[in-house]
Amino acid sequence: MRTTDAGARLVYVLGSFPSLSETFILHEMQELERRGFRLSILSLEPGDEVVHERAAALAERAVYRPGPLSPRSLLAQVVALVLHPFGFGNALLFVLGGSLRSPRAAGELMRGLAAAAFFACALRGSRPRHVHAHFASMPATVGLLLALMLETTFSFSAHARDIFTDEAVLLDRKLRESEFVAVCTRHGLEHIRRQHPVSVGGRLNLIYHGVDVVELMPLPAGRRPDEQPTVLSVGRLIEKKGFPFLLRAAALLRRRGIDFRLRIVGSGPDEADLRRLATGLALAECVQFDGALPHEQLIATFRRADVFVLASVVASDGDRDGLPNVLLEALALGVPVVSTRVSAIPELIEHEETGLLAPPGDPEALADQMERMLFDEELRAKVIEQGRQAVVTRFDLRENVAKLADLFSAVTSRRR
Repeated sequence: MRTTDAGARLVYVLGSFPSLSETFILHEMQELERRGFRLSILSLEPGDEVVHERAAALAERAVYRPGPLSPRSLLAQVVALVLHPFGFGNALLFVLGGSLRSPRAAGELMRGLAAAAFFACALRGSRPRHVHAHFASMPATVGLLLALMLETTFSFSAHARDIFTDEAVLLDRKLRESEFVAVCTRHGLEHIRRQHPVSVGGRLNLIYHGVDVVELMPLPAGRRPDEQPTVLSVGRLIEKKGFPFLLRAAALLRRRGIDFRLRIVGSGPDEADLRRLATGLALAECVQFDGALPHEQLIATFRRADVFVLASVVASDGDRDGLPNVLLEALALGVPVVSTRVSAIPELIEHEETGLLAPPGDPEALADQMERMLFDEELRAKVIEQGRQAVVTRFDLRENVAKLADLFSAVTSRRR
């Protein structure tokens, strides 16, 4: 492994921080700092009120973008022009050229220029060596403009919604301007390669999200044979998570006479509709909506679950999951998983080996797999063992962040 360029200042541009649905970014940043990198954290939006305890220290250091037409933002553009006249000119030319090439991108580029100018002023005196953005959409727009303004290098991480929908503008230009692109699933990497074969070059790197496999150790099973089993599902209450299909599958299991409790952890715009659906399916007594939980409480909730289910689907706008970290956490903790054949989920969940899979959007098939996982003890033991082993061997946080650290070191060493 390449030796880390200790003390190198990396700039991380994020959409919002801290975010409960993006704890993988928090863990990545903490591991990079453990390896000797110094991070400046720039966030376009405030984060969630319910946060991971470990996010507090980093959140105190984060710089947040003001409104693009606020006095602070307008003044920052003047100051950035004075501080970085050549770089500001390059960024402005990119905005003008991009707006002519794609009028749809014009508004985002102008907002991105304002954000980059504010962040350039906030970074004065810190001598950043490289700018990295998480998500190919607005964060990468701001990250690229900031790198142009600071006359430094740029890279980004691509995930799911930002590559499977039309949310990311000028993605071909972002690919060409980047030193490298980290993609968190093979499915996503191949999608980018098919969509932008000319622009990718050798820039794409498969780097899975990881979890701390030492911290997330399974505990001995504690449920009594006569105790009601718990089915857990975690995710934002939005279309791509497939919660309506999970509720319909739960109703089918109830009609089969199976007693269980379903806990749904998460918040989102679909919550009211999902509560009404649960009532309409006569599930009010067995379904519990817990809302968003801090990560520490979430791990404790995992430990009390008998089965974890994620009923992911492809949303109507093309949005879909990549490889959700909750699947990694469940398997690391020894909780058997039932999910769907969507996107990159089969890269982790191999049917009847590391978990069970159902076709997306099929409540009956999902109910069948949930019933198997609840009552087939031989199958449960097999997938619990092999599921954790898959996480340990391929999704260890430190090993995967080490690959990213090597890429950063290569870039910063060339610049030095």
